[in-house]
Amino acid sequence: MQIELLDTFIDLIETRNFNRTAERLGVTQSTVSSRIRSLETLLEKQLFIRNKSGTEPTVAGIRFEEHARAVKLRWLDARREIQSVGKFDRLIRIGIQHELYERVLEAWLEWVRATMPKLAIYVEIDYSNQMILDLTTGSLDLAVLYSPQHLPDMHYEQIAEENFLMVSTRRVAFSEITPSDYIRANYSAYFNRAHKQMLPELENSPVSTGNGGAVAYLLRSRGGTAFVTETVATKLRQEGVVQTVADAPKISHPIYSAVHVRHHHSHTHIRLLKALKLMAA
Repeated sequence: MQIELLDTFIDLIETRNFNRTAERLGVTQSTVSSRIRSLETLLEKQLFIRNKSGTEPTVAGIRFEEHARAVKLRWLDARREIQSVGKFDRLIRIGIQHELYERVLEAWLEWVRATMPKLAIYVEIDYSNQMILDLTTGSLDLAVLYSPQHLPDMHYEQIAEENFLMVSTRRVAFSEITPSDYIRANYSAYFNRAHKQMLPELENSPVSTGNGGAVAYLLRSRGGTAFVTETVATKLRQEGVVQTVADAPKISHPIYSAVHVRHHHSHTHIRLLKALKLMAA
């Protein structure tokens, strides 16, 4: 299959407009129409309906979207690996939880470059659920995450613990923290359970977010009180933004490595995970 057929299909799914897709791809409208007809011929199904209100995908078109994106991703991966032949022996795709990359990424990459110079690394910063999905489909080779899902083909190992500390831009004691000034972080289901048990009085905060970068941004921009990782707390203290709320409880959170069973006994994966465990610890 010509890859431009998939590119055109995916773009048309997004724009729902043949002329707009032609502009975005730098081709004529007739070329877009021809590519879609070719794809429909190959699949023996109509993918789009054109009417006065615009262009809409058919049921077949909606179902084909996920497959088209998966094939495009695999093609890009294959092309990247083939182009790296001669430079690197292998490409490994790593997923790292949003809140963890500052803790492990720099030192771990330095170790990889020093000890495995013929290994190319692709790093994806994401959330646990998406990384586990990517591991099952083969889009990632291994991951470092907070929330494992116990699926039959996944292997998890606890490699470290994360400490979440309460910090504040105000000079306050823990007893003075109020929901109105509190940014409720939502890092994982495990974190949420621990927070609810330990701090029920702060559950109903008017501001909450599931992204650690957003928590740090809000502390810098508008001030307040929130839980952040130990790494972020250190950085914010060095910047003079926050102080640790000394008498506040600490929330400890397990960190896991995740790998599909097809890679569980791979020598390369074992070395990488051993190094990740050292960096995370």
